[in-house]
Amino acid sequence: MKLIVIYVAIIIAGAFVAWGLGSLTASYSETLSLPVFLGCFFLNFGLSWILAVRLTEPKNKSAA
Repeated sequence: MKLIVIYVAIIIAGAFVAWGLGSLTASYSETLSLPVFLGCFFLNFGLSWILAVRLTEPKNKSAA
């Protein structure tokens, strides 16, 4: 449960970052803003999962 909560929180934060980068890009180029936003938005899903797993993995790893 903790993993999903962390993942959703990171996704929401990443969506705001993607929106901000898209808006910043729109002030320079309207045509480029959509690909920048969509690229950041979809990249957010993969990177957020990796980060959420690393944040929630147990600290005490026993040697196998």
